[in-house]
Amino acid sequence: MSERLTHKVTPVLEVLGNTLFLRLWIGQIASQLASNMLIFLLALLLYRITGSNVIVSGLFIAYGLPSLLFGVVAGTIVDRLDRRAVLLIAHITRALLMGAVFLSGNRIAPVYLAVFAYAVITQMTTPSEVPLIPKFVSKDKLIPANSLFAFTFYTSMAIGLITAGPVLRLLGREGAYVLIFGLYLVAALAVLGIPPQGEGVRSLRHILHYDPLYILKRFFANMEMGIQYVRESRILREAVALLTGTQIMLMLLGTLGPGFADKVLHIDVRDASLLVVGPTIAGILAGAMWVGNRGYAINPTKLMNTGVVSAGVLLMGISAFFSLTNTVWFSLVPRGVVFVSALGLFFLLGVANSLLDVPSNTILQKEAEGDMRGRVYGILSATVGGAGILPVVVSGVLADIIGVGTVIFILGIIVSMFGIVRVTRKS
Repeated sequence: MSERLTHKVTPVLEVLGNTLFLRLWIGQIASQLASNMLIFLLALLLYRITGSNVIVSGLFIAYGLPSLLFGVVAGTIVDRLDRRAVLLIAHITRALLMGAVFLSGNRIAPVYLAVFAYAVITQMTTPSEVPLIPKFVSKDKLIPANSLFAFTFYTSMAIGLITAGPVLRLLGREGAYVLIFGLYLVAALAVLGIPPQGEGVRSLRHILHYDPLYILKRFFANMEMGIQYVRESRILREAVALLTGTQIMLMLLGTLGPGFADKVLHIDVRDASLLVVGPTIAGILAGAMWVGNRGYAINPTKLMNTGVVSAGVLLMGISAFFSLTNTVWFSLVPRGVVFVSALGLFFLLGVANSLLDVPSNTILQKEAEGDMRGRVYGILSATVGGAGILPVVVSGVLADIIGVGTVIFILGIIVSMFGIVRVTRKS
């Protein structure tokens, strides 16, 4: 037994013993914590200032729009630069943008502009980080290194989102900004110890010698090739569509979360990250672990169909549950029971989301071959940014007109109908 445990633990410890990988890993954790904490922190602050779901949806549009505009091209640009320099500049620049957000005070437009600039810079970090792993780690350690990187990517994202509210409550607005600023400095210091990884500006100058029209033609030709590649494969089309749906669902949860906490749960909006987003993220992680350990043996189509239908039913259930909380007879139910039930519903919504996300990602990685994989993920990033804008805007406007609970119920109906169509078509 002890030998088996040693065998499982040793590769991870060996990877962490690699100084270059350790620096990259620490930079990833610190920057992910900061990024995810910031976006939900700003959502809470803007809702407290305005009480408007539309204003919060505008924030998520400003954050998501760069993925539509630059998601496909970011990887191509980074390939020509020194990735270490890109990461270092990105961490420092985002730390400085904290000052711009802080100085914006209660003015909405400057916050949107700062967040848009912030998101543009963030687009450059992922294609800079992940390709460095095989440069720092030997081939026989790539699996534990990638597993560790993937695990901390999602857990730091979860922790960042969940702790946004408690951090705001404990440290206040100014203290929260200082904490995020500090996390980016930690990320920058970690990356600073990595040697240069590319030619940098000299390589970019080489590209600029080409005719701009030629560069544009090459870019659009590559993008069209990637779109055509996805279009010709039904299984890839469905995987991209489902992954886009899961990301949009999380964006909508972030958009409607503060209003849901205020108008439906009747709690301080600062608790939204803990009581709404927290259980959902925990469900995603738990579901992903179950799929990885046991669920992988089940047909991926069945898993995805179950996930779609379950997500729709749970969204309707969450809305209906909290509509009942306003009735006279429901007031007799202990408040603790209500909150435990609420946490359970959001947790199950996260599990349903993971039944979509994990199999779809696996299909995408298996079916997209060679250098087309990067283009497919670029298309996914652009699709999420583009397709996510309309639902976020509409949900924010409708939430202010007909109520957050009603919007979530309508969303549940739409998702359920899509799931039923999938099930009946496959059967």
